[in-house]
Amino acid sequence: MRHSKQPVQGSVHQGQGESVDAGIFRDQLADLRTGIFVSMPIGTVLSALILAVQMLSGGGLAAVLWFAAVSTINGARIALALSQSDTVDNRLKPIGARLSSYGLLALASGIAWSFLAVLTDGYTTPQAPIYLIVLAGASAGSVTYGTSYAPSSINFMTLPLLITIGCLLAKGGIENYILAFTVLLFLAGMIRSALLGQARFREASRLKYEAKAFATEMERNSRRDPLTNLLNRYGLEQAIRQLGLADGPFVAMLVDLDGFKSVNDTYGHNIGDDLLVRVARRIENHAPPAATISRIGGDEFVLLFPAGKSVHSTGELASSIIAAIASPDPALNSVRVGASIGIYVSERPQLTEMLLRADFALYAAKRGGRNEYRLFDAGLDRGLERKHCIERDLRGAIETGTLCSWFQPMVRLDTNAVVGFEALLRWRHPVHGAISPPEIVTAARETGLLSLLTETVFLNCCAMIEELVRNGRQHVRVAMNLSPRELEAGNVDEMILDSLKTKNVPVAMLEIEITEEAPVDRDRIDEKLERLADAGLSIVLDDFGTGFSTLVSLKDSRIRKIKIDKDFVRDLAKSVEDQALVKAVIDLGRTLGMEVVAEGVETDADRMILRSLDCMIAQGFLFSAALPMHDALAFDAGRVDSSAAAKALFDPAAGLLRKSQTGNAA
Repeated sequence: MRHSKQPVQGSVHQGQGESVDAGIFRDQLADLRTGIFVSMPIGTVLSALILAVQMLSGGGLAAVLWFAAVSTINGARIALALSQSDTVDNRLKPIGARLSSYGLLALASGIAWSFLAVLTDGYTTPQAPIYLIVLAGASAGSVTYGTSYAPSSINFMTLPLLITIGCLLAKGGIENYILAFTVLLFLAGMIRSALLGQARFREASRLKYEAKAFATEMERNSRRDPLTNLLNRYGLEQAIRQLGLADGPFVAMLVDLDGFKSVNDTYGHNIGDDLLVRVARRIENHAPPAATISRIGGDEFVLLFPAGKSVHSTGELASSIIAAIASPDPALNSVRVGASIGIYVSERPQLTEMLLRADFALYAAKRGGRNEYRLFDAGLDRGLERKHCIERDLRGAIETGTLCSWFQPMVRLDTNAVVGFEALLRWRHPVHGAISPPEIVTAARETGLLSLLTETVFLNCCAMIEELVRNGRQHVRVAMNLSPRELEAGNVDEMILDSLKTKNVPVAMLEIEITEEAPVDRDRIDEKLERLADAGLSIVLDDFGTGFSTLVSLKDSRIRKIKIDKDFVRDLAKSVEDQALVKAVIDLGRTLGMEVVAEGVETDADRMILRSLDCMIAQGFLFSAALPMHDALAFDAGRVDSSAAAKALFDPAAGLLRKSQTGNAA
């Protein structure tokens, strides 16, 4: 089942036209059939009445023969109606032939009724008026019960009425002339009614079938991506429902483009759309037979096929698709686009399950670099179960306080005085143990709990500040981490400022550490930072040296402190290059009037180098890991045994991974 080829528009419209015409003919046949079963018995009764009048008036064999002829034709018309199948061939020719058969039998019946003129000697007998009334009624009835197909009624009544008009004119006399003119008007009116009736019937039928065709086209379009003509997510769901289980197992490949955003940013969305179309065609060209292909997101494609239908292994197919997508594109000179693929194999084609696992494999592939694929295996299955478990238990951990903030001291290198604390998330999960802060933040973002998590960290910082004030340590500051995406998405600035005012917490004691992540809505971020800085909060540029446009960020007058990333500080004593970089940052900060803090200090040798480079403030495992609030308040850097502190970092009883000690809070 290949759901990707674009149909030729002309052929589609032509097919739809034939379908509408065939439907109209079928409706005409059905209406004629219904009318026959009513009009033929009535016609037989009327012809029997004429036979009775003839017999009573001395008529003989001619009347009997006439009645027999009329009855035979009526029987043939009923037989034709009975032979008509409920499901008629869609081809126009057979349907038209059936309609012509009704018209011919109607003509034969009209010829038979024309012999009334013979039975009445040219409508000169005393019974002639009765016959004229019966003929007029039969003609009107043919129009009434044959409105869908005008030739049926016109063929029946035209010849008998024209002969009647001729007979009346032949008799002469003003009365007969007037009567002949009246019959002529009657005939013209009946013909007009028959033609109007057929036109209205066909129009109503046409509208019905065009409405059905439009609904069908709309339903088809609702399943298609208008840009690539591939199935969309809804269409993929419908296609999967039609798949049988006999062809399993099924392979689901989730293809995500690498670098596509740069195409839109550099060349514009029109070029980006053209690229998506070319990528769709490349996937089609490499897809195995019976593959279902869809575009389910901006630059995400799904390839679904029975594993047995591909002549290549899953890995070979994924590699060929990646190579096809990553091949140089003449239209994109300065941007290279690649693809990552997540693969999941399942016995049963269930969309939600397949996409969930393929997506998890996709991001595992992305962590390995560009142009990679990853098969969802047992290891990823355990990772996905862990992710679900963490997401499921996160709210409860926040609400019960199991997830809390610990505080890592920041120390002056010349006096060993504690001048600040950084709030770091800590959560010991009952099943999975210590959960790193980045993992917590990711889970909060996925479950919509990021605002609640941020507020919790902020309130913990407020509690720490209140304790510091109570102990007369107003010079010590407390820092909380805030990502640009978090600041951009919510009303964090309003929450912070309103809560500080309500709690009467000294604003100057709170610092906001901002990491330089991928570019976001810069104007919105600047507006919120402006509000926080104007209120008196210190804005700290965290992880300096590892993000985007960090030097440009130093021009921001709201930045009062920069923190040198731990990757530059760790093993500083062993690297002359890192010492030069750190020295440059320290001098730059002093020139701009900013405090400089070194993160990740783990050895006394690194501390001494930093001191010689004129760095005044540092934090790291050498001084202390993050501590619960009570222990942090009691911490005295002057009494720290550095070797014992370093040893404690790896104590399993602490239940904290070294990696999580340095993670972000939110």
